[in-house]
Amino acid sequence: IDNLPVDITVEDIRLTGSLANYNWSEYSDIDVHIIVDFSKINENKELVKSFFDAHTMRWNDMHDIRIHDFEVEIYVENAGEEHRSSGIYSLLENKWIIEPSQRSVEIDYETAKKKSDDYMNQTRMVVNMIHNDKDYERALRNIERIKTKIRTMRKAGLTSKAQEYSAENIAFKILRRENILRKLNDLKYLAYDSSMSIEEVNDGV
Repeated sequence: IDNLPVDITVEDIRLTGSLANYNWSEYSDIDVHIIVDFSKINENKELVKSFFDAHTMRWNDMHDIRIHDFEVEIYVENAGEEHRSSGIYSLLENKWIIEPSQRSVEIDYETAKKKSDDYMNQTRMVVNMIHNDKDYERALRNIERIKTKIRTMRKAGLTSKAQEYSAENIAFKILRRENILRKLNDLKYLAYDSSMSIEEVNDGV
């Protein structure tokens, strides 16, 4: 935050997600949300969100900070944004905003694994499109499609009755733990750069 090119007022810093709850697993990340009022920066909230998304992606890509072997994941959240979680802890205020309660739940790990395996397989197919087929346009289309499908899957899981315990959200966590989201972004840059490059041709001149 201190190194950003604009002045930012942090309203809160919150721990959320499964590690602020009773449903953590080996696939969990430490989700740290920095709460900022986007409207105080610019009236175009989508522009502000894109700005923060780019900087948080860069931060998450450059740093590998772990607490008890759980990876720390940073996200900048707009103040007042609806965030579905049954556990939210304010690190600045040192108190629970939403205190979780322990309850018996059944998590469908088999379905979650099938979903995550499917997206991992699709990612491997994109790798083949780039390295073997040299079909960069098709690769770029599929990267965007896969990323959209993953985002939609997680949203569907969090808005379902099971919320964090849903197979869709667990599948998302597996994909994030396996760095599939980061790999898709890397493949996107690789496909774009390759499509813009011109190979040297020996024409005998």
